[in-house]
Amino acid sequence: MPVKPTPKQQEVIDHINKKIKALALNVGDKLDTESAIAKTLGLTRTTVREATRHLIEAGKIYRVKGSGLFVSDGIEQQVNQQLKTITPFQQTAHQKQKKESREVLSVAIIQVPNVQIACALHIPPTDKIYFIERLMRFGSMPVSLEQIHIPVSVCEGFQLSQLEQSSYVCFESITGKKIEMREQNISAFNLRDPDIAELLHVDIEQAMIELRETIYSTDNCPVEYIISIINSDLYNIHQITKK
Repeated sequence: MPVKPTPKQQEVIDHINKKIKALALNVGDKLDTESAIAKTLGLTRTTVREATRHLIEAGKIYRVKGSGLFVSDGIEQQVNQQLKTITPFQQTAHQKQKKESREVLSVAIIQVPNVQIACALHIPPTDKIYFIERLMRFGSMPVSLEQIHIPVSVCEGFQLSQLEQSSYVCFESITGKKIEMREQNISAFNLRDPDIAELLHVDIEQAMIELRETIYSTDNCPVEYIISIINSDLYNIHQITKK
């Protein structure tokens, strides 16, 4: 059963809800910092932190590490009860008023490509993985190419139709486990692969972003390793960490 907010926590919740309504804030708009809210209401930072946790779990707001609190529309709350943040892909699409889509380009079972990925997934370098290439779009515009690595030992029976929606939902429906954390590393580079440039409709040598993510389930087990090649002109990245 959900824990009911204390009276002081409810004061914070009411304050944030009233501010969102009074300022007509939209999805993705930034809220005051927890420190500022605590100072305004004369409450402790801990009380504010616990109150915002209730709002995050309700799908009203989400937290971006290092950036603060933002208005949500509850979409991830409806799709995935355990990952209570809007993903960067969905968030950016909503801000640009574009429909997001995912197209699976290829699916294969292969040996782990390199030791780095094997280490990230905590599996031997001789193990088999699902290797999935997926193109992410805003409307008809391609914005990101994902290379997804999932240990076969962790999750068997992926369906193409599910992967075109959400690999998280697919993983949870098959294994019964929940996704809890995303660890991200971001770097910039100049694109030199002509095939990827053609897929993403960009020029050779264009500045791009490489995002490497390790996805963990609630038992702290790494279940997915993703390498994303991103057109940073179209796709804004926020790092989402553990709830």
